[in-house]
Amino acid sequence: MKTKLQIIIFFFIIISITSYSQSAGNKIYNDNNRYKQNKTYNKDMSVFQSNQRGLSSNYRYQKSNNQMFFNVNVLMNVKADSYLAIFNISQVGETAQKVDELLNERYKKFYNEVLSLNIKKEDIYLDMISLVPVYSFLVEKKLFSKTYNEVPKGFELQKNIHIKYNKSDIFDKILTIAAKNEIYDLVKVEYFVNNTEAIHDTMRKKAIDYMNKKIKDFKKLKIDLDTIYHIISENTYVAYPVDRYKSYQAFSGASLGAIGSRSNVKKIRKPRTMFYNKIPYHQYDIVINPAILEPPVQYSYSLKIKYIIKPKAKQNKKEYYIISPQGEMKKLYIK
Repeated sequence: MKTKLQIIIFFFIIISITSYSQSAGNKIYNDNNRYKQNKTYNKDMSVFQSNQRGLSSNYRYQKSNNQMFFNVNVLMNVKADSYLAIFNISQVGETAQKVDELLNERYKKFYNEVLSLNIKKEDIYLDMISLVPVYSFLVEKKLFSKTYNEVPKGFELQKNIHIKYNKSDIFDKILTIAAKNEIYDLVKVEYFVNNTEAIHDTMRKKAIDYMNKKIKDFKKLKIDLDTIYHIISENTYVAYPVDRYKSYQAFSGASLGAIGSRSNVKKIRKPRTMFYNKIPYHQYDIVINPAILEPPVQYSYSLKIKYIIKPKAKQNKKEYYIISPQGEMKKLYIK
């Protein structure tokens, strides 16, 4: 029994390392889950992607309507201050009372071991999800046919375990404890950053300094930007690690050149895996904390200014004429 448990733990840990479950969780494997289908999520991503497409043209001058645009884009990588891991625990049993007892027994063992990692009691929460009946089929035999009737067989209870922790390296220990107690479904991991106001202030200051420098440089091109007609706008976005994981399939295939035309080739399943894909830096003028190891929370800030340049007024030149003693009028040219 001990050997079997060790194999299960080892298999679970290998899967977790391969998918970097700390930063994402099993939910990223399901493209049809509720989070991905959520309209707000899709809308936020589409707005961000449209903004990203506009980042390439930082400076644009239109002579037709005397407008000039300046964009400055800042990206800041921030390490999370705390994390929230969500595990799903499920149990089936013949009666509602029995299924509740079995699940609570597993949860209690898991709970006590997690407390030994110096995690506070108030940082562990058990969230009730569902209690539903489980059905099976009862076969009713007749003379020339069989009828399968669906009948209640027991109950299935599901709960989610929420665990808040502050150090990322403690997650591996939580994962091992979960496997020992037959809790294999890591739903997702949330990232939290405390002082977001200071982050936005830092990016805004960097953007303003960079903007002023660029405007000063453009004035050297004899472009008159001394006008009160200008419009300023800003935009912010935050990308969490769960938003940035991509799937890929890496394998090498054997050559079929030495195989006869009558041979049957059976191919094995090629596993798919995932990797963290940060927001590309080339779309930004300024990147704060560019070198990363642990997947960070990525904040982006965009500052835009539109100048409405006044057209220069036409100067009416005065012309001077003189009349000679002979009565002739001549134009006087004055430099």
